[in-house]
Amino acid sequence: MSEQKLEIFNVLNFLNNGYELEKILKEGQFGTFPSAQDCINYLVGEGYLEGEIGEIESKSSESEKLTAEEISKKYTVADLKDILRENGLKVSGKKQELIERVLPVLNGETESKSTGSLDDFKKPADLTLTDKAKEFLKENEWIDLYMFALVAFRFEDYETYVANSPLDMIETGLKFCDEILSRAIMVPNQFLVFIDALSAKAHVYAYAGDYDSFLDYDLQRYILGLNPIYLDAQSYASYDVINEANIINLKNVTKKLKMGSLKKRFDRIWTKSHIRNTTVPKKTCYKILQRALDDADIEELNFDVKEKYFNKKFGF
Repeated sequence: MSEQKLEIFNVLNFLNNGYELEKILKEGQFGTFPSAQDCINYLVGEGYLEGEIGEIESKSSESEKLTAEEISKKYTVADLKDILRENGLKVSGKKQELIERVLPVLNGETESKSTGSLDDFKKPADLTLTDKAKEFLKENEWIDLYMFALVAFRFEDYETYVANSPLDMIETGLKFCDEILSRAIMVPNQFLVFIDALSAKAHVYAYAGDYDSFLDYDLQRYILGLNPIYLDAQSYASYDVINEANIINLKNVTKKLKMGSLKKRFDRIWTKSHIRNTTVPKKTCYKILQRALDDADIEELNFDVKEKYFNKKFGF
């Protein structure tokens, strides 16, 4: 039921925030429901939505799939090339080659930029949230915080934690992160969990509008990413020294908000991090950060930093 509860909340929450039903259904994932239509049927049947249910017109039905002959009759070469171009596919070749290339796109068998990769919907009648739905959203507001900040951790674990917490939503999220940080730092192979929890705590602060604290914890996540407490061979094999999402977050906050001197804040967070075993020296660490924030290629930076500082030290 926990996973279904998460799906129900997301659909209702998007509707409550003004998103159109068709867009939600096309972009959503409905793991516990056979289809998006079943999800809507459930929400109406359980009294979360009221109004008539629109029908879904699926493009994936075998009986409705276009044949190569039908496409040949319906589309000109120019039409086919336009469709291929819109979907980032090769546009050269004879008409039969274009048809073979466009066939899976038009039949919804591949991701399409112009038509979408999931089912198309007939415009449903207006469905509105009931009082039951609004009460459900209010009682489960913590799910919105989970989706914003804590998706790196199991939903069921956080649901249980919330149910047993006497604190408000933000304090509960922060304490949850603190407990993970306290446990993870004591176990050698839990370093990746540790930095995930740092990032999660930063996002809890961002959700609350505290961007000073957000920047502090996201900076610490960056610094420790370049100076890991521990890395085993399995973790290192797929380890990104510089996390691209982390850099994007730092870039957005430092560019859009007046947060004071980044260098002074960096120095303070470096000291706070109590780094005992430096991998990338402090000055170099800051220079790399500046390059990343100035739109340097993150993949190339990762390669260079691993080659110069990590490979020899960790010996993998």
